[in-house]
Amino acid sequence: MTMQVFLNDAYLEEAAALISPLSPGFMYGYGVFETIRVSGEKVLFLDQHYGRMVRALSVLGMTCPYQENELQPIIEKLLDLNDVSEGFVKVVCSKPAPKKQPQQEADILILTGTKTYKEEYATGLKVCLADARRNEFSKLVGIKSMNYTENILEKEAAVRKGFDEALFLNTQGQVAEGCVSNVFWVKDGIVYTPSLHCGILEGTARARVIKKCSEFQIPFQEGAYGLEKLLSADEVFVTNALMDIMPVSLLEERHLDLGAYQVVPQLRGNGR
Repeated sequence: MTMQVFLNDAYLEEAAALISPLSPGFMYGYGVFETIRVSGEKVLFLDQHYGRMVRALSVLGMTCPYQENELQPIIEKLLDLNDVSEGFVKVVCSKPAPKKQPQQEADILILTGTKTYKEEYATGLKVCLADARRNEFSKLVGIKSMNYTENILEKEAAVRKGFDEALFLNTQGQVAEGCVSNVFWVKDGIVYTPSLHCGILEGTARARVIKKCSEFQIPFQEGAYGLEKLLSADEVFVTNALMDIMPVSLLEERHLDLGAYQVVPQLRGNGR
């Protein structure tokens, strides 16, 4: 079956979805994206993703061409066209090609995929440290920018070394975030995670974990932490919209016993 996508105002076959070569989104990565989980034919937490996308577009001087209540049925129809009940939808908003008058309204591309992480929940992820540093002073901090090359390079380097994900430190040597995830760890029953000031994306799954810690009365601290704090953790896990809460079984050279994890199973509940 040929994959359908949604571009600006039309459902098109993938090969027919044409973007101008003069688009700053194409040439410079000028835009933002959101990857949203689909489970049981339902789009999960669209409101959280839409809110973050609109805030990011505002920073870049653009607006989304659709309101959230308009976007929902567009996505649902695309999922139906592509027969996707488990997987994800990706919404990309980019700066359009130059016109005579400045354009605030972004081009929008929506596509679907079927990747899931069901097997990895049992085995956990293998995580190493990235060679590059996250710049906590960058104007792109907190924006899920289309300019994602550094993340891709570091993740590919991690995979070549036999790992699944790589974690960035920031310019001050503090733990920041993964290439495609936020990071948490547990020490003596307390959950820790880097603060937003460390130069990280405010992940939607990250926000839900923080809320769960409050609901379950699990001690939680958010701050600036050196690498030694992470390396001495009892439990480590990473989060993103597709994985939700994913345990880490190998951190650099240190093996972690998932069977001894207590807080992560509590946060995951029945899992997803």
